Amino acid sequence: MSERTDDDLLSDILSTYQLRASVIDTPALCGGWQLGASGQKRAAFHWLGQGAGWLHMKNQDRPLPLAAGDLVIFPRDAWHMISGQPKLKGLEDREVREGNGPLTQLVCGYFDFAGGSRNALLDALPPCLLLRRDEGGNALHTLGELLLSEAQTRSLGRQAVLDKLSDALFVLVLRHHIASSEQPRGLIAALGDPRLRRVLGALHREPQRNWSLDGMAQVALMSRTAFAQRFAQRVGQTPVQYLTRHRMMLAATWLRDEQASVKDIAGRLGYETEAAFRRAFKRIHGVGPGQMRRRASLKQT
Repeated sequence: MSERTDDDLLSDILSTYQLRASVIDTPALCGGWQLGASGQKRAAFHWLGQGAGWLHMKNQDRPLPLAAGDLVIFPRDAWHMISGQPKLKGLEDREVREGNGPLTQLVCGYFDFAGGSRNALLDALPPCLLLRRDEGGNALHTLGELLLSEAQTRSLGRQAVLDKLSDALFVLVLRHHIASSEQPRGLIAALGDPRLRRVLGALHREPQRNWSLDGMAQVALMSRTAFAQRFAQRVGQTPVQYLTRHRMMLAATWLRDEQASVKDIAGRLGYETEAAFRRAFKRIHGVGPGQMRRRASLKQT
């Protein structure tokens, strides 16, 4: 089997976490407006399609100016407020549709993951990602123009189009961050490291394999000790911990989306006994596989 490309591996990781972007509002604002999207335990984003604004965050000396084409993402629900003027008027949202000042069109939404808001990708990103209009390349700029165009229409299927475009937006931002970050951390750092990326690709291709630290080190073409240290330093967890978490993320996906038994899922992931699988699952997710499946069924009813 040929080795996956970097994009294939990133796609596999996103598929495991089940990314689902959703646009919640596309306001056109003037004057003394201000709004935020924190407090929901979700990764929020705001795209300024046109106009201008100011970004307010905690522990900040002064707000940051925002211009048309800028994108700001808060991977871990950091407090923030975007306003039409440099000074906030309290901490409550104020959506002013008419007034003095330039018209500002926003596209606001969330990046959700079926496995929850805590995952290795979000943990590897900074609290705030700000991409200016001239950053991210032509693809990201073109996607932003499409978002703006769709936000200003009321055509059939508008919401579905906005959500799908936002899915792609997150992937392009990740791609840009992996390529441009001067101090990558966590899973992002590993994806930018050819030797570690080779191991991650192998783990994702064959999660059921009886992996040993020696086996992983051989894939990385490194000594056992050097590999273990490098992986832990870059990813923030041991190779075995990463593999276990990846297996349990796959298991959670299969429990939600398939009718396979817990025993079958345990076997597909290389566990010799169902009991060992159940213990690992509860250690990672905090609940047993049966309880997670029941929760998923309740959400679908």
